[in-house]
Amino acid sequence: MKFGLFNIPYSRDYSHGHRTAKQVIDWDLTLTRWADEFGWEEAYFAEHYTLGGEPSPAPDAMIAAASQITSRIKLGAAAHLLAYHNPISLAHRTMWLDHMTGGRYIAGFAPGAFPSDAQLFNTGKKNPQMMIEAMDIIDAIWTKEGPFRIEGEFWTVDMPAYSDDIHGPHLKPRQDRIPVIMTGMQATSPTLTTAGQRGYFPMSQQVHQSVLTAHWATYAEAASAAGFEPDRANWRICRDVLVADTDEEARDAYLNGAMGDLWANYNVPTFIKLGIGDLISGGTIPKEEIGAAWMVDNFHIVGSPQTVAEKIEALYDEVGGFGTLVSFGHDYANDPEVYRRSFELIGTKVAQLVSHLSA
Repeated sequence: MKFGLFNIPYSRDYSHGHRTAKQVIDWDLTLTRWADEFGWEEAYFAEHYTLGGEPSPAPDAMIAAASQITSRIKLGAAAHLLAYHNPISLAHRTMWLDHMTGGRYIAGFAPGAFPSDAQLFNTGKKNPQMMIEAMDIIDAIWTKEGPFRIEGEFWTVDMPAYSDDIHGPHLKPRQDRIPVIMTGMQATSPTLTTAGQRGYFPMSQQVHQSVLTAHWATYAEAASAAGFEPDRANWRICRDVLVADTDEEARDAYLNGAMGDLWANYNVPTFIKLGIGDLISGGTIPKEEIGAAWMVDNFHIVGSPQTVAEKIEALYDEVGGFGTLVSFGHDYANDPEVYRRSFELIGTKVAQLVSHLSA
């Protein structure tokens, strides 16, 4: 069992004018440094443009910065929103990141889900088609030698042949194959279908176990049909984890800290407003009853190391196995020690207790 960090980042203090962009950046880098220090496997950075509560317009910049203060943790984007980039430029930036990180880079691709971002970039409803075309171009630049030309609906790439005069084109990835993850939320997620069709790896967002089971079925069916062997060891599942020395301390840090506040007052109301509250509850309770008290006991993985290990094993068994548990980063900057201690306990005690779980 591996552990990962997903820096969205969440910062209601930033959106309310109580924290600067620099403070948000520094906190995410601090969390990533802790994850590296305590043996976590992966850290991801999101990409959003118009969301004040989730400020992260440049995951590539965050990966570059994190690469300079970490030594072993893998660093990824979850995800590059392909409709908002020229894929020729992005292909080269990601290859450069692969070298900058010493081969620790993980790519993430997504179409972009927020209407306000799509409005900003004036992409209309074409994001899914733009994503597919961009992936074809990026994959070609990563793997093919020139000359070649791809004329698409949205972009055209005209790769020249190698020239001794300019000693290029010259750039290829450091890794034999840059790993790519794609995230899904809906039970029959189209992005997880695309991931399976292309031999990419699945990452499930924070949803109920019944939805997770559907995620794997959707991905595995698409992968098998495309001739790829689906491997649960490559499945990342997002689920917030908070650990303290005792169950009581962990529960208090959740309910009276940033994690409980974020879910109760931002995430859950947003999910319900969008009509997707059942993705969290699995329809087991009325959506009006989904709150921090229900989440801490029935959804998120909160407690002492022993309790958390038991909850992880239960989730593992219920969904049939997975490889990496990814927890969102939360804004405990006003009480950093309780959160640093959680990172330490996850990377040491919890990791040891669940080391027998292998997908």
